[in-house]
Parts: sequence; C-alpha cells; structure tokens
Amino acid sequence: MKGITISIVLGLCSSFVHAEVKLGSREVLLDNDTIEVIRLTYPPGSESGMHTHEYEYRAVYFVKGGKLLLLSGKNDDQRHVINIPDGKSLFLPGVTHNVKNIGDTEVIIIETEIK
Repeated sequence: MKGITISIVLGLCSSFVHAEVKLGSREVLLDNDTIEVIRLTYPPGSESGMHTHEYEYRAVYFVKGGKLLLLSGKNDDQRHVINIPDGKSLFLPGVTHNVKNIGDTEVIIIETEIK
C-alpha cells in the first residue's frame, strides 16, 4: 500500500513539472527580401514561447489588444505587464523574449519585421 501511495504522489507531482505550454498561432502573410508580415493570435493563457527576433526593427499593430506579460530572454527577472488597446501600433527593436496572454480575451497582432 505504501508503494502505491508513493507512486500516486510522484505521478501527481510529475504532471505539474511536465505541464505543456499552450502556444499561440503564427501565420506568415508575406515574406520577401524586404519584410516579413506575420499574424499572431494568442488565446487567453497562451504564449509565444521564448524566441529571438532576427531583424533589428519591427512594427506591430494590435488588431485585438489585451493584457500581456512580456518576459525578457536576457534576464528572467525582467517582466512587464502591458494593457494594449485595440488598434494600437508600436515600433520596436528586435529582442529575445516570451509574450504571454494573461488576460481574458484573445489578442491578435500583425507584426512586420523589416529585414
């Protein structure tokens, strides 16, 4: 009986350790020698996963905004929560980061990377 109890406890603990990350979707709309345009969709609770933007600059347009948690790839302590309204545009440098939708609504972004 003691062995069964230990097995159950270990099984429950391992399910928390191996929790799967829910990734948003990424659709390439245009890719040529000059730019890459991507539609990013993040349902509530999803994230981009840690990634690096290859190009120096990008413009983003929030078709549907929301509440996002930005995690820096350089330092796990660098966390920023932002509330982005629908229709907001930003010009951003290329970085390494993870984007998590911590709000209750789907977030849709059109991102243009300038090559």
